Amino acid sequence: MGRSVRQLSSDVITLMELQAELLQLDVREWVQSFIRPLAALVAAAIILLATAPVALVSLGYLLAAKTELPLWGAMMTAAGVGLGFAAISAGTGVWLLKRDRRILHRFSTELRKNVHWLKETLRSSPAANVD
Repeated sequence: MGRSVRQLSSDVITLMELQAELLQLDVREWVQSFIRPLAALVAAAIILLATAPVALVSLGYLLAAKTELPLWGAMMTAAGVGLGFAAISAGTGVWLLKRDRRILHRFSTELRKNVHWLKETLRSSPAANVD
């Protein structure tokens, strides 16, 4: 009985080590997949902050000069265009983040299997049936 308990303990420790390695791998892959969407969002923010004020003011003046809109209406239209571009950029970043929803999928699947195996092993173990 002592030998089977030692063997079971050894198996459980091995499973814990493998689960820890799998967790590290999943976290590393998640971080790497997170970098591209984050870079897209940062790039969108930098571009928007650098060019938006000049572009939107220029668009507002252009609309005021070429249409019958008052200056405030042309500026509001230009601001709406800017907000639309910002929404598209943010939507792209969010879509990229949501696309990889399987964060830690392998880890959680293997953990469920390992816990199930351990429960079954403990149920069928002769040491578990001793009173």
